[in-house]
Amino acid sequence: MSLLTMIHGSCDPLGIARPSSVVGSSDQQIRQLLGLANQEGKELAKRHNWQRITKEKTITATATEEQSSAIPSDFDRILNGTFYNRTQNRRVEGPMDAAEWQQYKASIASVLFDAYRIRGNSMLLAPTPTADDSYAYEYVSLWWCTTAAGTTPTLAAWAADTDVGILPEDLMGLGVVWRFLKAKGLDYSEPFRTYEAQLMLAVGRDGGKRSVYMGRSMDYRRRREPRWPDGSWDVS
Repeated sequence: MSLLTMIHGSCDPLGIARPSSVVGSSDQQIRQLLGLANQEGKELAKRHNWQRITKEKTITATATEEQSSAIPSDFDRILNGTFYNRTQNRRVEGPMDAAEWQQYKASIASVLFDAYRIRGNSMLLAPTPTADDSYAYEYVSLWWCTTAAGTTPTLAAWAADTDVGILPEDLMGLGVVWRFLKAKGLDYSEPFRTYEAQLMLAVGRDGGKRSVYMGRSMDYRRRREPRWPDGSWDVS
């Protein structure tokens, strides 16, 4: 589905004539739909850590506190708990907040564990790392759409009618509908409810989910040793 076909799908329930083009259109309603489509894409990307726009960043450290190349150009937010020094096989704690970082800088004692802080679009590491140590973390990208060829996913906004969404386009289309009705001062409650319900379904299915067993403390099907039923047992 392209931007053009997504907008066509949004025009139909709104009773708006389908445009022949969206980007560059002089029709004010179509220009408004394009603006709302961009707003929807940006806000949808922030609603969840979508696996489609989650990436891994690897770093070859320099022997300096500031790792200026550690933040990629499409960086939006780091996924906490994913930052590791792979060379030393240990986790990098953080992010440190401003007070913690300044306390560390003012202290005469060295830190007992690796930690990081993001400031000024740079990665600060404590203690100063060993040169050539390998680090890696996962982050959510700002790029939620791409070109028709899909070879240059460097778009944080729709730029051409043929652009395609990396995030679910059917969901973005529903978002455009309720946002348009709201902008016009019309009742958007039911389209908004439908959108939120579909969003929760998409979030629940995104990336797969682990099975949860409420009746036992372990997945007994994977175990072969003898087991006792869960519960409180008096062994006295």
